[in-house]
Amino acid sequence: MVGAKVGDKRDINVTFPADYPVENLKGKAAVFDVTVKAVKIAGEAKLDDDFAKTLGLQDLNQLRGILRDQQEQELNGLTRTHMKRRLLDELASRHSFDVPVSMVDAEFENIMQQLRHEASHEADPKAALAELESEAGEYRKIAERRVRLGLLLSDIGAANGVEVSEREMNQLIGQAASQYQGKDRDRFIQYVQQEPMAAAQLRAPLYEDKVVDFLFSKADITDRKATRAELEADLESEEGHVHGPGCGHDVPEAKAAKGKAKTAKAKAEAPAKPEKPAKGPVEEVKADKPKPAKPVKEAAAAKPAEKAEAKKPAAKKAPAKKTK
Repeated sequence: MVGAKVGDKRDINVTFPADYPVENLKGKAAVFDVTVKAVKIAGEAKLDDDFAKTLGLQDLNQLRGILRDQQEQELNGLTRTHMKRRLLDELASRHSFDVPVSMVDAEFENIMQQLRHEASHEADPKAALAELESEAGEYRKIAERRVRLGLLLSDIGAANGVEVSEREMNQLIGQAASQYQGKDRDRFIQYVQQEPMAAAQLRAPLYEDKVVDFLFSKADITDRKATRAELEADLESEEGHVHGPGCGHDVPEAKAAKGKAKTAKAKAEAPAKPEKPAKGPVEEVKADKPKPAKPVKEAAAAKPAEKAEAKKPAAKKAPAKKTK
């Protein structure tokens, strides 16, 4: 549209992305027949009641309140991610056991598929994919750690009565189905209801977050104040993160990927948007004083149902702690 004038007509060729939320448009080519009705230039906006009203709000105070709430939610999400990383690092350092090779294979393939997709959208896809494949061994280790943490969290939850209620499950199904329309939405709901593994994968993120919240409730926690910039710098300094079951979107590994593969990896691990506000300054779990309610059993004792729930990355649903 660059250079178009009022009255100009143009055909805009577009290819919908493969992951487009509307099923019948995924990967499809389309042509938009566009007629330019007007050309406008953005000017400097004056922040006052009149401006707020153009957004459908009552006054400037209401706008400020909305922005303040949004910032608070973002900070809560950053804080929770920080705390969760510390907690999962501690769990990983205290437990070492063999995990099923088949589960590691499946998780490794999930990681590679995710990162191959990201690398394919880089400026030089061939170079990015080649670099990614050269570091396959590194991602294999990440997959093994994901599986181990997933089984461990599952076993902790089973040992301490952590459950996802039917009401919560129905909410999860409804949220996931909202990306579909019409008959596709009905088919998705029916599929989840009839396929236990699909339901387990949908349940896994919330189940994991509930286990993490349980561990937070049993840990000694200290408060410290931190600015947003300090918190973001802390999280960004922990390179080498790829999402996966049991990782809370934040399992750290010893070595970060490089070049294009590193770029794809960073995109794949961007934290989900926080969904619930919380209270209090940044909190850190003390590594030396965990207080579990019951002994944590080895992964072999985990129930099959809980194992199935550890197959998808966690979504951030539980309350976090506010950064001031």
